Amino acid sequence: MPTGLDLFALANLQRSPRTPINGRVNGVNYTARAVIPDYREHLEQHYGRRLDTLNIEFPFRHFGLSVEFETPIEFPVHDSERRLDPGLRALLGRFGPVTLTNATLPKGVSVSEQRNVFKSLSFHTDRSRIQDDNITLFWRDPSDPIQCEPRTSSTLVLANAAAYLQSIKEGMDEHECKLLYQLFERMNLKPLIGDVMVELGWRAPKGVGEISLIDNLTTLHASYYPHRTDKGYPISVRYLY
Repeated sequence: MPTGLDLFALANLQRSPRTPINGRVNGVNYTARAVIPDYREHLEQHYGRRLDTLNIEFPFRHFGLSVEFETPIEFPVHDSERRLDPGLRALLGRFGPVTLTNATLPKGVSVSEQRNVFKSLSFHTDRSRIQDDNITLFWRDPSDPIQCEPRTSSTLVLANAAAYLQSIKEGMDEHECKLLYQLFERMNLKPLIGDVMVELGWRAPKGVGEISLIDNLTTLHASYYPHRTDKGYPISVRYLY
């Protein structure tokens, strides 16, 4: 079940994260970029604390990978047993959240069994370490009449270490590392997006599919309603091994 992404070329983003990578999958061109280059430096500067002093796994040099296809493509993210493609798993390990724009799941697995929308800015994990299906797959199906327009709310993703440091900044218990935080409620988030967190915007035009993957062992995510009361429609969700 190879995705066809050139993992060697994408690895170049680790060395030159500010230079987008161009590639081709099944005759379709794509452009890939790192969303937050030098993520460790961003967090250490923002919070004034070295990450290597924390007892929290932090595997990222850069954070977030965005892959945008030139024309629509069906993308085999997982097999019939919900096992994630090994190449995509490697990218999650290097970059954290991975987003594929202008991509849809193959028709046989595109039907949504579950749709989620959560309380705003409630950063959490969907799966714990005792569960094997700890990868969250989100997607927006452009053929779904509910999801045919861009969404008014988004999804925010940040590393576990960033959530912990933000909780301390907001006066929470420094000796407790949690799987659920209510954060950033009294802050302007615009300057923080692209600095300490990645936003999955769900803002692609009508007819454009969107797929995002998150590893629940290394990141937390939350819904975000910039208009306060409008949650938007729920995004499709599936958990992968």
